[in-house]
Amino acid sequence: MKSSFLTNFLWGVYPYLCITLFLAVPVIRMIYRPFGFSTRATSLFNRNLLGVASLPLHWGILLVFVAHLAGFIGGLLGLEGWITFFRWAGLIGGFLTLFGCIVALARRFAVPEVRAMSQWDDYWVHGFLVALLTLGLYQVVVDKIFGVAYTASSWLASVAQFNPQPELMASASLISKWHVFLALTFFAVFPFTKLVHFWTFPINYFVRPYQSMRTDRFKSQRRWEFALRSDKSFLTYSLAALVVFFGGFSLLLGYTKTNGLNKSPKPILSWTTGGRLAGMPLYISQCARCHGLHGDGQGQGAESPTFATLPRDLTAAKFAFISTDNGIASDADLARAIRYGLVPAGMPAFAELDDDQVASLVVIVRGFTKQAGEAPGNAIAVPPCPPQASVERGRELFQQGCAPCHGLQGRGDGPNVGTLRDFAGRRLQPRDLANPQAYKVGTQPEQIYLRVAAGTPPTMPAFQGTFPPQDLWSIVKFVEAELLSGKLARQMAATPAKSPSSMEPKKPEKGAGSFE
Repeated sequence: MKSSFLTNFLWGVYPYLCITLFLAVPVIRMIYRPFGFSTRATSLFNRNLLGVASLPLHWGILLVFVAHLAGFIGGLLGLEGWITFFRWAGLIGGFLTLFGCIVALARRFAVPEVRAMSQWDDYWVHGFLVALLTLGLYQVVVDKIFGVAYTASSWLASVAQFNPQPELMASASLISKWHVFLALTFFAVFPFTKLVHFWTFPINYFVRPYQSMRTDRFKSQRRWEFALRSDKSFLTYSLAALVVFFGGFSLLLGYTKTNGLNKSPKPILSWTTGGRLAGMPLYISQCARCHGLHGDGQGQGAESPTFATLPRDLTAAKFAFISTDNGIASDADLARAIRYGLVPAGMPAFAELDDDQVASLVVIVRGFTKQAGEAPGNAIAVPPCPPQASVERGRELFQQGCAPCHGLQGRGDGPNVGTLRDFAGRRLQPRDLANPQAYKVGTQPEQIYLRVAAGTPPTMPAFQGTFPPQDLWSIVKFVEAELLSGKLARQMAATPAKSPSSMEPKKPEKGAGSFE
C-alpha cells in the first residue's frame, strides 16, 4: 500500500530540506560573515535575571540533547533502559530549558535596554523553543506516550540511510508528529539565527583566544584551516562529527533485539521488497511503545490516558475481534486489526504499511503467542441479507440478548455493566452503539454481523449458534436503523419516562437462546 502524498512529503522530503539548510547555511555564513557567529550578548543589563535564565537554559539544552541521542540509539536497538533514561533525562532537561526560555523571554520584554537591542530572531528562538518543549513535555507528563522514540528512531535512521520510509511515522500520534515537524522546522531556521554560535561556543575557547580580533595582517584572509586555531576548523570538525554519527546510526537500522523470535544476527529486511523495514525491527518501531518489547502489554506508553483500554498482552493469545467459529483469531483477524487499528480504543491504524510488512507483523505476533495459542477455527461466512430480516425482529432480539449490557438505547448502560471484565480482570465498558466513533472495527453491516455472530471474547458471547442468519441480520438492521441513526434515542426522549420495572429487557423466549 502506497503512502499518501502528505505523509511522503512530511517524512520523506521535508527532512532533507531542513537538514540541507541546517548543514549548509553555517558554512556559507562562515565564509562570507565569519564574525556574525555571535549571540549579541546583553550581559551588561539586568544581570540578576540573566544568570537565572542562562544557566537552566544552557544546561537544560545539553541534557535534552544527550537524552535524545540515547533515545535514538535505544529506540533503534530496542534497549528499554536507554528509553527510560531518555524519558527522565529529557523530562528534567526539558523543564530546565523551558524555565530558562520563559525567564529569558520575559527579561527581553521587561528590560528596555535589552528590548532595544533585540532582533526578530531573539524572540523567535525563545518562542519556538517554548512551543517545541511544551509539546514534548506534554507527551511525557500528560499523554505518557514517550515510547514513540521507538518509532521516531527507526524513521530517522531510514532518512539518514537515504532510504526514507515515511510509513514508519504515519502511525505516530498527532502530537508526536507536531513535535517532530516543529523540531525539523527549528533546525531549518536554526542557522539563520543567533543560535549559529552553537558551532563555535564554548569548546573552541580552549584552543583560541576568547575574543577574535580582526588585524590588518589577517583582515582579508579567508583561508580555511583545520588546526583548531579558528572557528572555521571547529565548525568543520563539528559538522563532520555529526555526519559520521548519523551515518553510523543509519547502519543500525534493522539490527535490534530479537527476543528469541529470530536467531539471525542480520537485519530482518527480507520480508518485503525495496528494503522496507519488517519483522521484529518493524514490531519494535511500530508496536513496542504500547505492547512492549516482549509483547506482554507493558510498553513504555501502555499507561497512556489516551487509551480506552490497556494494550493487549499478545503472549496470552486472547483477542477480542475475531471472525472464526471457535473464538481463536486467524491471521486475517490479526492483519485486519493491524491494518485498520482499533482507533476508539487507542490503537492507531497502520494503513500505510504494505501487505508484506503487515504479514511480517502477524508472524511476530504469532511468535509471541505460539506457546499459548490454539489453531484458529473456520472463518464465519457472512451470507447476503435475506429479505425476511426486519427491524422489528431485530429490536426484539436486541432486548433479549444485547440490552442487558448495551442498554435499551445501546448506550452501554445496561444492568450487567458492573459485572463485565476483560481478559486481565479489569472492568470493561460496553460499546455505545449509538456513537459511530465507538465501533472499533467499523460500522459496515458485514462487520456488525461478524461481531454479533462471533462475539468479542471474553464478554460478548457468540450468537451464531443461538440465532439463525436471518435473525442476526435483523439485529444488524435494527442497529443501523435505530441506534446508529439516533432514531431510537429521539423516540425515547419524546415519550414519558417509564418505571424502572417496565424498562427492563424482555426475557428470552424458551428455546430462543439466553445472553448468559
